[in-house]
Amino acid sequence: MAKTFEQIPVSNAIRELVDTVEWGVINDYDISTIEWRDEDVAQPSDADINAKRQELADAFNATEYLDLRVNGQYELQDDGTGEMVQVKVADGYPKMEEQLDYIYHNGVDAWKTDMIDPVKTRFPKPE
Repeated sequence: MAKTFEQIPVSNAIRELVDTVEWGVINDYDISTIEWRDEDVAQPSDADINAKRQELADAFNATEYLDLRVNGQYELQDDGTGEMVQVKVADGYPKMEEQLDYIYHNGVDAWKTDMIDPVKTRFPKPE
């Protein structure tokens, strides 16, 4: 599932922007809770921190499709007893052994058409 910059921890952005550990965050998703322990450190602006958070979210979103293609897609669903469980709702690529066997028996073109293309269609690369 795609992430927005609000879902990226403030601390992740700060670590990439400053070369010091002289800071802390009370709530990692609330930029107003940053505590700077060293006033001599060049502190990035809130706008700079949020821009870095957006950059990190974009980087995550740009590669998320790869994880979905390999592992498939899971959702939390109620199991009927009120317990939430992870359920696979879409398959990713078949196991390597299955793919190699398919290539051996059906050829590379059939493998691409029957095994690879459906997954790429289900989990397209973002533009």
